[in-house]
Amino acid sequence: MFLLRHYFFSVLFSALFVFTHLHYGQSTKIEEAYHYYEGKEYEKAYPLFDELSYKNPKNVEYKLRLGICCLNLPEKKARAIEIFEQLKKETRSSDASYYLGKAYHLNYRFEDAIKELEEFKNSIKNPKKQDEEYLNDAERTIRYCKNGIFIRDNKIKADIKNLGEPVNGPDDEYVPSITTDESIMFFTYRGEKSLGGKLNTELLPDPQGQYGEDIYFTYMKKDSSWEVPVRLEGINTKGNDACISVSADGTQLFIFRSDNKNEGDIYVSKLTGKEFSPPQKLNNNINSDKWEGSCSISADGKELYFASEREGGLGGRDIWLSRWENGDWGPPVNLGPTINTPYDDDAPFIHPDGITLFFSSKGHMSIGGYDIMYTVKKDGSWIEPRSMGMPLNTTEDDRYYVINSSGTRGYFSSNRSGSGGRGKHDIYTVQPGILGEKPVIALLKGIVYGNDKPIEAKMRIIRAKDNVEVFSIMSNNTTGKYLISLSPGNIYRIEVTADGFDPITEDVDIENLKQYMEKEKDFYLYPSGYTPSNPVVENPPKTTEPCNPGTPLPDFTPLKGKSLNDPAVYKQLLEIAGNYCSGKIVFKVQIAAYRFPQNYKYDHLLEFGKPEIVDYPDGITRFTQRQFSTIREAEKFRQQVIAKGQTDAWIVAFVDGVRYTLEELIMKDFMGKSIN
Repeated sequence: MFLLRHYFFSVLFSALFVFTHLHYGQSTKIEEAYHYYEGKEYEKAYPLFDELSYKNPKNVEYKLRLGICCLNLPEKKARAIEIFEQLKKETRSSDASYYLGKAYHLNYRFEDAIKELEEFKNSIKNPKKQDEEYLNDAERTIRYCKNGIFIRDNKIKADIKNLGEPVNGPDDEYVPSITTDESIMFFTYRGEKSLGGKLNTELLPDPQGQYGEDIYFTYMKKDSSWEVPVRLEGINTKGNDACISVSADGTQLFIFRSDNKNEGDIYVSKLTGKEFSPPQKLNNNINSDKWEGSCSISADGKELYFASEREGGLGGRDIWLSRWENGDWGPPVNLGPTINTPYDDDAPFIHPDGITLFFSSKGHMSIGGYDIMYTVKKDGSWIEPRSMGMPLNTTEDDRYYVINSSGTRGYFSSNRSGSGGRGKHDIYTVQPGILGEKPVIALLKGIVYGNDKPIEAKMRIIRAKDNVEVFSIMSNNTTGKYLISLSPGNIYRIEVTADGFDPITEDVDIENLKQYMEKEKDFYLYPSGYTPSNPVVENPPKTTEPCNPGTPLPDFTPLKGKSLNDPAVYKQLLEIAGNYCSGKIVFKVQIAAYRFPQNYKYDHLLEFGKPEIVDYPDGITRFTQRQFSTIREAEKFRQQVIAKGQTDAWIVAFVDGVRYTLEELIMKDFMGKSIN
C-alpha cells in the first residue's frame, strides 16, 4: 500500500471544506470514496476519486488519492505518472517527487525514478520520526531501480502467457500447484463463486464484506490445455481455504486456513481413492502463534520447506525447513542469510530433484515487490539465489512459482497488467521453466494391478548398493496409480507388495543419468500358486481374437520417424492404433534375441506357454510368446511378462508370416500401403 506523506495532510482542510459545502448526494459519494480507499478497495475507490477530481480540479487531496489508487492498480499505473507529474508542477513540493518516483519505478523508468527519489531524500534536511518510513521506502525503491537497470540490460528470452480461460476469469486465481507429471493443477480462487458469497469477519452474509478463498482443481488435456476447473468438495468452508502446495505424487494437499482469530496456519489433506480427507492441522513445530502460509514438501516426503513470520527470523517472512522424524515434523531450522533477507521471503517450492529451490523475495535482486528467485544446493549448501529475470519478474508481485519435473515449463501467479493480465491475480506459464541446466530426475508412473485389476500396494524404493530404503509410497487404492521421482546417481530397487499377492521387484538404473527421463511402468501382481489361464503347452495356440474388418485405418503421420522408445510416443501409438486390427497382421511379444540361443533361459515364463523359437537369416534367434490381433492386447500380455522379470520384452508384428518392427509398420501405414 502507498501511504500519505505528511505534506498532503496540510491540504486535507480543503477537502473537508468542500465536503461540508456540498449537497447530500455529493457528500455521500465522498464518504463512499474514502470508505473504499481506507479499506484498500482501490478498484471501487478509483472511479469515485476520478469523478471528484474532475469536478474539483483544484482539490489536491482528491488528485492525490486518485494517484495512489493508480499506484495500487497495475492497469492504471501509467496514469499515475501523469497525475503526479501534474501534482509536482502544481505544488512544487518535494513530497510529490516521492510519489512520482514510485510511479516511474512501477513503469520501468528506473533512471527517472532514482532522480525523483534522490530529490525527495535530499529535501529532508532534519529527518523526524515520521519521515523514517518514507526515507526507508525511497531507499528501498532506489535499490529496486538499480536492480531493475541491471536485469533490464540482461533481459532473458522467455515465453510468458496468461493461462487464460477456463482457469483464469474475471476474479482472482493464484497459487498454482501441480503434480510433478503436470497432470493435475490445484489453485486458489477468490471471487463471485466463493462459497458463501461476501461475508463479514464473523462469516455472516454482508454486502460490504469480503469473498473468501476456495480451492479448485483441473486436469490437463492431451493437447496441454486445461479442463474446466471444479471446486474441491469436502475441503472448502465459508472461511479462507487456500491451496498452497501439493506433493509431487498428488497424494498430499497442503492448505492455508485463517479467520478473524487466527493469522493463518498450515493444514494437510491426504488423498484416499478419489477423495481428500478432512484437513489436519500440522504440529506446533510448523504452526506457531504467528502467520504460516506457504510450504512445499520434498518428493521423498522427508523435508518440508515453509514460510513463517515467527520469532527468530532475519526479518519479515522467512523460509524454514523441518524434517520428518519419528512419525511427525521435527523442530524447524531457518535457512539462513543465503536464502532469507531482512525483507519478506516466501512461497518456497522444492523441485523433485531435491536440490533446486524456488521462492519469492522482496530482497535479493528484486526489482519491486515479490520477485521469483531460485537456488541450487551444491556440496550440501545453497548457492547465492539468482533472479529469474525479466520479463518473468515485474515491478508488481510475482509469486508461487512451480515447474514441471522436466523443467520445460513453469507456473506462477501475478497481478501484472502485461502478458495478458487484467491487473487482478492470474495464473501464468513460462517456457523454459528454469534458466540454464534443466533438473535431472527419473519420473516413474503407472498402475499397480492385482489379478489384472487396479489395487493398493506398498512400493518400497530401495538403494540397491546398500539395500537401504530411501522412501516408500502406496499406490492409489481405487485407481492403482502411482508416481515416483528418483534422483540420479544410484540403482534403485522397486519392491511392490500387497496382501495376498506374491511380491515383485524391478531395478531402475539411473546411476549415470544425465538428463530428465520419464517412464511409464505398470506392475502386475498375482497371488501365490497362481495358475495361468493358458496352461503350459509345447506349442501355444496361434489363433487371434476375432478381428473386426470394419476397423478404420488410423492416421500414423504424428508417429512417423519417431522412436517408440520414447514413452510419450509409445503411449500415442496405443491411443492411435491400440485397437486397430487387420486379418493379415498378428502381434507377438518378443522376449529375447540371441546369437547363441543356448544362453537364454526362459523357465520364469513357462507358465505362459513355451516360447516360439525361430532362427533368422541374420544369425539371430528370436523368442516370442503368444500372438494377438491388436497391439493393446499384446501390450497387456507384455506387462505380465515384464512383471515376471523379462523387462526388455517388446512387441513385433507379422504380416503374412513376415516379421516387422512396429516402427517399420508405422512407416507403411499398417498395411494401408503395400509392404515390400
